[in-house]
Amino acid sequence: MQDYTPSTIEPDRTPRENSVLSEPATVDACARDYADAADVRATLSKQGRA
Repeated sequence: MQDYTPSTIEPDRTPRENSVLSEPATVDACARDYADAADVRATLSKQGRA
């Protein structure tokens, strides 16, 4: 049995800009997001999840 040795490399926890919060929720932005996700909705529909 091997002894557990915690990793000495810490994950990068640097705060990053949130892309959801950086762009205002406008009608145009929502329409663009909806259009961009058409393939995702089609895949989910085929899987019976939507």
